[in-house]
Amino acid sequence: MLNTRSETLLSQERIQTESGCESMLYGVYDLMQDAAFYGRDLLTVPEVLADNSRLSPLATRYKGHADNRIGSHMDIWVESYEIIALLNEIVEYAVKLPETPKAKAILGETYALRGLTYFNLARVYGREPKHLVDGFDLCVPLILKAFFYNGGPMDAEVYPTRATVDEVWKQIEDDLNNGFELLEENEEDLMPTRMGSLATKAILSRVYLYESKWEECVEAADYVMEHAPFGVYDGNYTDIFADGEETLFYLTFTNSENLGSSSLQSVNGKASSELDEDGYDIGTGVGDADLCVAEELVALFDQDKDVRFKSLRKSKINGTKVWWSSKFNGWQGAFGWDNVPIVRMSEVLLNRAEAEAELGENTPALDDVNELRTKRGLDPVDLSGTALLDEILLQRRLELAQEGHRFFDLKRRGQDITKPAGHTLVPYTDFRVVARISDTQMDANKNLVNNPGY
Repeated sequence: MLNTRSETLLSQERIQTESGCESMLYGVYDLMQDAAFYGRDLLTVPEVLADNSRLSPLATRYKGHADNRIGSHMDIWVESYEIIALLNEIVEYAVKLPETPKAKAILGETYALRGLTYFNLARVYGREPKHLVDGFDLCVPLILKAFFYNGGPMDAEVYPTRATVDEVWKQIEDDLNNGFELLEENEEDLMPTRMGSLATKAILSRVYLYESKWEECVEAADYVMEHAPFGVYDGNYTDIFADGEETLFYLTFTNSENLGSSSLQSVNGKASSELDEDGYDIGTGVGDADLCVAEELVALFDQDKDVRFKSLRKSKINGTKVWWSSKFNGWQGAFGWDNVPIVRMSEVLLNRAEAEAELGENTPALDDVNELRTKRGLDPVDLSGTALLDEILLQRRLELAQEGHRFFDLKRRGQDITKPAGHTLVPYTDFRVVARISDTQMDANKNLVNNPGY
């Protein structure tokens, strides 16, 4: 029989300590760095599934995603459940530790990360609570306890069924709220490179937005805005990504973990090179440049005033004019070294503004969107009702472009998935809006039911 016991991992005695649990948490962050997860695809795929990104003439990746072909979607099942398995094991040990501030913070961080992981699974493989289609309400399996196989029959613990949408979203809320309560008075120096209390509350504001729980969203965002040591950044826009300005939680990489050609910078364009006589980058820099910014998105910017427009760079590829995003331009100048923003203050402000507008609270919603507009170089507006909500959603699209929000922002609102020119709109009710569970997983677990259409 194959011996599966590692000869190099820490012993159980050493793991079941504060330092052992924290070491396992570092392992969670390592798993999150994978290019198929937060290292790249959780940010890039939602943009090309919708209408913010399109394929460049050099594309070798994402061709199926650009056309929303059957089976071309997010694929985060394996990575997510590997992370959840590790987090569940940390919970198993951390709840038994002496109740020191450090132990509480470790347990809180673990719960919060599990809530974030289930949130990503839920929005990829299921519908949102208020936007079911044909009554189908299965989401993903809820695995909340560490599993240690000691022989015997394989049962539902090994082959779980899918929980309902309501059950999963309740668990997401519970994990994030429990995590926040444990972190609030006990964390020390987690922000911004680990999941701290403010990041947890910010993610909660996002979760409530997805659930159309407007009052709860406002309350969570209020807490973040009141307690964060900084507000929405009003300096050089690309500093947010190059230097981590206004970011509550970003996934940090060391230089040795540089993803290189698989990085966000490489996928979104080539490194700067020589300009031609018309001011176009001639496209000889390093990088795969699979994606470029859709012209429909470029047209929405005020090119004279909006500082965000400066994060776009024009180039010519084999005579074809394209726009690249330089949001991810290499941490501290090193190509492919991208520290990945997971939640930042501008999103929290926009979460609150949208929820306020949905509640009919015109004045605070207008104040919030105008705060963002002025910090991005635009003049304030005076709007109300539907026009105000449309403006908030427009600013959300412009502010968070290429950060993995666009497809999910359409999906969570029950809207059709709009596409760039040359590609066909995907109706919200279309089965392709939700990812399929892979054949590998379906074959391994006969208790799973796939999403309709697959």
